[in-house]
Amino acid sequence: MLRFRPDVARHIQKLYIRFSSASSDYMVDINGIAISALLRELAPKLDALHTFIWDADEIPQCDDMWFALRISCPRLRTLGTCYGSVIPSQRSHLLEFKNLRGFSLTLKYGYYTHHTDDFQDALPFDSRLWDMLIQRSPDLEELHVLGGPLILDGAVHPLCNARWPLLHSLSLGDLVLDWSSGPGPMSSKRPFIAFLEAHQCLRFFRTSRTALSPHILPSLDPSALPHLTHFAGSLEHLQALAPSHPQITHLAIEEPLIIRDLAPLLVAGVLQNLHCLTELRIAFIFHSSYESGNLIKNLVSTSPGLTTLEITCARRSSFKVDTLAKSISCLPRLRHLRLTLVPVATGDSLRVCASHVVQAIPRLHSFALTFISASLPLYLTPVDFGLYEESGNYVVRTDEHGLPHSLSCTERRPALRLPFRLPSIPIPLAVPLLAFSTSSPPRGRKMRTQQFLLNLRPDTSKHGGLGLILERSTAGDEMRVLTVLIALSGLALWSFFA
Repeated sequence: MLRFRPDVARHIQKLYIRFSSASSDYMVDINGIAISALLRELAPKLDALHTFIWDADEIPQCDDMWFALRISCPRLRTLGTCYGSVIPSQRSHLLEFKNLRGFSLTLKYGYYTHHTDDFQDALPFDSRLWDMLIQRSPDLEELHVLGGPLILDGAVHPLCNARWPLLHSLSLGDLVLDWSSGPGPMSSKRPFIAFLEAHQCLRFFRTSRTALSPHILPSLDPSALPHLTHFAGSLEHLQALAPSHPQITHLAIEEPLIIRDLAPLLVAGVLQNLHCLTELRIAFIFHSSYESGNLIKNLVSTSPGLTTLEITCARRSSFKVDTLAKSISCLPRLRHLRLTLVPVATGDSLRVCASHVVQAIPRLHSFALTFISASLPLYLTPVDFGLYEESGNYVVRTDEHGLPHSLSCTERRPALRLPFRLPSIPIPLAVPLLAFSTSSPPRGRKMRTQQFLLNLRPDTSKHGGLGLILERSTAGDEMRVLTVLIALSGLALWSFFA
């Protein structure tokens, strides 16, 4: 459409490209070839483009696409790409940008299956990539690198020596930075710790154990990162960071917590330092039957200001949805909720669970329920792959008094499969996200989507006053008494004037 509507294309400011690969072979993927060539022709019409994200399984087959974007889009300052089985060459136009404000790099499944030998050495494109980011983009504000190869022993990653005064968002996956460097004198700082202390404007920080060991995080100056409000990492990272950074408002504990006897107290002890926390994402693993009532109660009691809560419970079914909803109902400001758990064998259906949630927490604006299998691998995201049993998104509709009266529901279930396979035609721009795993890439199931409106007051009649008179409720009783009184008053007045 944009190709034939330049009047529309010239107003586009952000462009995200996401599509399904037609073939696992990079050179014969017709979808990638066609889309990258089309973007090369479209680039001169994208006058206002300032953000471009290429989110596919492989890099663009037409490398000239990057050249066309760089020359034709002078306002382009935020760039994102993915590496798969093929990586950019040393002459790639991708590495020729300058004055970037944001950059993101994601390594997909194909990268790890085709470049395992490169894990022990720096990749050929590594120096040019960091030269583009450090030397030619001094005003970088956002950097997101998800995944990365190991580097030579004894070397420090170039990122540790970078200084971006305006950097406010940083995400690092499994990127080895300075583990192989020696501890040095007692007065010296580890290179990445010095990097963090030099970037006082950081507001969003996501890290991993590979990028930042929790054991060296206590050496961070307590006065560093004064504006940090969004953090994602392990519980050990948070233990070292929370006492000196109580201003954190958004927290995501990336590693699932294995529940044992001291786990509730450990989580509560860390969260009680975060007095400003409003958004929390956390995951638990239950290997045996466990009374989770105290776990949830301790969790919500230490964070009474939560407005958004996301809880994942894997491996075993530990409680019912209605029990969990009652435990969370004591959060007065909660407006958005997402629950992902293994359903109880004798539990209620998804629709009944949704009604239980909104009845227990009527203040919610929206919530989501996802039932997963107990055997689901932990590295998979159920919603992205469709590897869930059932899933539903619900928007609460309220009446004039602010009380919920119905739910706008969107539920998804696996579609029925035919005993034989039909030939398929690849359709661009319609694919779920793909993440890295050590086994074969997961294939998402086709899901059947159902949208409907669930009435939370089925006993309420819609026939006006007559329906209220016949209603079996307190209001119906009062209406019947009032009707009898009016009838008796009318008979009294008729007998008086007759």
